[in-house]
Amino acid sequence: MRLLLTLSGSLETLVGILALLSPTTAVTILFGGPVDTITPIVTRLFGAGAFSLGLAGLKARDAAATSAGLAVSLGMTSYNVLAAVVISWAAAELGLGGLLLWGTGIAHAVIGTLFVSSLMTLKR
Repeated sequence: MRLLLTLSGSLETLVGILALLSPTTAVTILFGGPVDTITPIVTRLFGAGAFSLGLAGLKARDAAATSAGLAVSLGMTSYNVLAAVVISWAAAELGLGGLLLWGTGIAHAVIGTLFVSSLMTLKR
């Protein structure tokens, strides 16, 4: 669990920083579409959430067996699983992005699956 919290926490923190500092770049790289006036605001809100979730994961990595650590792990699990679903839908049904978007969706699915597997092996 420690490795998963470190990996996921680090990635989400970095993505959050990118989205906060350069929302237009983040959207263009991932989705490849045009950016309107509301997109930077929504992207920065996402960045704040991703950054915060990442920090929580990094902080909880040394206490994953505690109730608080388990709560963060459940949050990371649900985020990764739901992100995989939404990103895959955006790529497949809406035709957004390209290989990077598919890769991001697959990465979230793999990390989410690893979290589910890790949580299932905990003796709680």
